[in-house]
Amino acid sequence: MAQLILIAVMLIGLAATPTLGAGWLWDLGNGVGFVAFSGLIFLNIPGASSKNVQSHKLLGYAVLAMAALHAFWFLLIDSAVIETIKFSAPIYMWLGIAGFALLTVLVFIALPERRLRIHNRSSVFRSWHRGLAITCVCGIAFHIVLSGFYLHRPYQVVGIAVLLAVTILGGFRGLKITATTSWRNYCLQCLVCVGIFAGIRNLFG
Repeated sequence: MAQLILIAVMLIGLAATPTLGAGWLWDLGNGVGFVAFSGLIFLNIPGASSKNVQSHKLLGYAVLAMAALHAFWFLLIDSAVIETIKFSAPIYMWLGIAGFALLTVLVFIALPERRLRIHNRSSVFRSWHRGLAITCVCGIAFHIVLSGFYLHRPYQVVGIAVLLAVTILGGFRGLKITATTSWRNYCLQCLVCVGIFAGIRNLFG
């Protein structure tokens, strides 16, 4: 399932202008953002963590690492980017910053020693954790859509919305989704997808 989500997100991102590139460094950085978003969607599949809590936790660390790489990538390659994270920054940037901050909080409070301090009852923790996770993934989705960098067409926005509905809300409709993968497989698949994403835009543009 993780592979299908990665492929779906990449195809949606490439659908409108697949050969329009912004340069290798920019497209690689944004490709990392797309795969981080894909991992976040996968983590939000209902019931995924109950099947393998350890796998869910490690994958959460991997997704956070991808998100951090995306967040700091552009600061490293272009110092002018700092201008986009001031108070006058566009709303999509604030949504991205808020989404990354919330993802960091989600990983931090899920640590066993922190989780027990916040909620003694696992059912209460799961409800709060899931609610915050859905808020996070929706915020990141708006960050991607409102930026307008790669999703230029309405059908791409619809594609993202359908993907979120099928994966995240599917569990509430009784849809059974197999949601297990290892963080190693995820990271390897991310490398391949990011390379393809940037390669298509820069080699064939």
